[in-house]
Amino acid sequence: MPQIYIFIITLVAIIIVVIRRNNIFNHDEKIIFKKKISNNIEEFKKKEKDEVQKRFKEEHKKEQNEQKFNIAKYKEEIRKADVAIARCEWSDAKKLLIQAISLSQNNLDPSIKLAKVYLESGDIKRSEMLYKNLLESNTDIVEIYEGLGEIFTKRNRYKDSITAFSRAVELNEKNDKNLLALGRLYRLLMRYSLAAECFRRAAELKPRETKYLFLLAESCKEDGDLSNALFTYEKILTMEPYNEKAKTASQDIRLNMKQEDNLFE
Repeated sequence: MPQIYIFIITLVAIIIVVIRRNNIFNHDEKIIFKKKISNNIEEFKKKEKDEVQKRFKEEHKKEQNEQKFNIAKYKEEIRKADVAIARCEWSDAKKLLIQAISLSQNNLDPSIKLAKVYLESGDIKRSEMLYKNLLESNTDIVEIYEGLGEIFTKRNRYKDSITAFSRAVELNEKNDKNLLALGRLYRLLMRYSLAAECFRRAAELKPRETKYLFLLAESCKEDGDLSNALFTYEKILTMEPYNEKAKTASQDIRLNMKQEDNLFE
């Protein structure tokens, strides 16, 4: 009887040992399995990250190459267009500028040049339309107002032209040509004092330009300001002592001023 008990106890002990050993093995296998899964996940993440970076570099490089190509072609089209403009080959200039616009939608330069080419080639309607389209989203570009000023002058819309050139002068006070255009418009409308002011400012920018001084003197004379007219003619004579036009004009003014003085005596 005791032997049976011993046998049973021994058998139970063996079973317990076997079960515990299996549990230990299962636990170890689980840990190993988890580590393996974790490593696989990390490896996959790293591989995916490397692939993403590789694709990004390839796409960026491709984009840079395309951009370089576009810029190079764009500059070449602009260069050819400038040559065509210098030669007054308007048809070729239009084609080249339209091509340049298609290569660079965000650059205003070819669009402004195209509007100017339309104007120079006599296509005033298309030029005006393009300038006005550009003006909708670009209100501080001098060249747009200059172009519109020229168009309005050609259409005898002098008040609109004055508005356009006035805005151009506001944006760039150092441009003597816009002051000249504005002064001529004021003079055409017999607003001589405003014309004289424009010519005076233009002459300050280009002191050796006698053309501006003659216009200033003539506007002063037309405005009845004989003193300033005489002063301006004499200024011309200090630069060009043998200028017959200035000499004759100054003599005439002196005579007129003397006659006026005699009237008040």
